[in-house]
Amino acid sequence: ATRRVQAGASPESVRLAADAEHARARLERDRATRERDVAFRRLAILWNARDAGAGTVAAQALSIPAVPTFDAIAAHLERSPELRRFADTARLREARLQLARSARIADVDWQVGVRRLQEGADWALTGSVSIPLGNASRAAGGIRAAEAELAMLDLERASGEMALVSTLSEAHGRLAAQAEDARQWRDDVLPRLAKAEASAANAYRAGALDYLEWSQLQAQVVLARRQQLVATVDAQRALIEIQRLTASGFDATDARATEDQP
Repeated sequence: ATRRVQAGASPESVRLAADAEHARARLERDRATRERDVAFRRLAILWNARDAGAGTVAAQALSIPAVPTFDAIAAHLERSPELRRFADTARLREARLQLARSARIADVDWQVGVRRLQEGADWALTGSVSIPLGNASRAAGGIRAAEAELAMLDLERASGEMALVSTLSEAHGRLAAQAEDARQWRDDVLPRLAKAEASAANAYRAGALDYLEWSQLQAQVVLARRQQLVATVDAQRALIEIQRLTASGFDATDARATEDQP
């Protein structure tokens, strides 16, 4: 734009507009850099490190996760920590039930001994038996309470499993939708916009197009790349949620996405 203004092919407003766009781009870059530094500091605090400078993370922000079938994901649902805790609770409540049942069994106490009779210098064998009465009736309440707790656990597990399946289905749907959106941005929208922007750049340099039209196409390309990035990140977050729910690794990605540049 500066060269065209100097050559008298464009008015000064074109160069000023380009300079303003350049300044805004620097502002957005600096803001993103600050946000990155804050994110690294927050992560360092979670790792118990107080002084954390800006680091680097090996990541492929535009890698589109592959979408496994819902049945393949649901098959790993039993590994979910939310469901596994019910197994531990079941063992604990079963132990309480057995303890309550054992309380109804009478604890028979017996003693045997030898006693010397002083009058006749004789020896006598003595014994005693103690049998508590009413154990069964006293233990009945505890047994019923323990049985109710154990039966309630089945309902709690069924309710928890239903909630997990619902959440898993929502995460799977979000993963599929966002991954498809990211692919369409990458394979359909962006290539067309990139060709249009390149053609507009050549036309502008040749003097056949004004700066505003070229700038608008550049803005559309940037916006499309951001939309692709948002869709890809949302898909990756949905995949992380699926991994958390199933305690399994579904980390396959679309190989073509690694060729993209952010």
